[in-house]
Amino acid sequence: MSLSQYKNLVITQPNCPYCVKAKALLDDRGTEYTTLSLGSDLEKTEMVDYVETVANIRVNTVPQIFLEGKYIGGHDDLVAYLERQREAEDFADLDFEL
Repeated sequence: MSLSQYKNLVITQPNCPYCVKAKALLDDRGTEYTTLSLGSDLEKTEMVDYVETVANIRVNTVPQIFLEGKYIGGHDDLVAYLERQREAEDFADLDFEL
């Protein structure tokens, strides 16, 4: 299985409160995504290797989130990413005259 085939992906594991929170944030925004669970859908080594290949960092925690094929990171990274998107949308409504 190639993880790069997923446009929007959340890698989780059972009983992970930050995974639940991250998925709730995406659900609230109406974002469709695939969830893969460590241990049943993929091995931790696959996740670690994939993130290292894509983002050039080594991670050992979940969730690991990819949106639009781009590596976002974990829950806190998702919160920051969504906040930046919201701010960009707010500014898009302003009509600047130069």
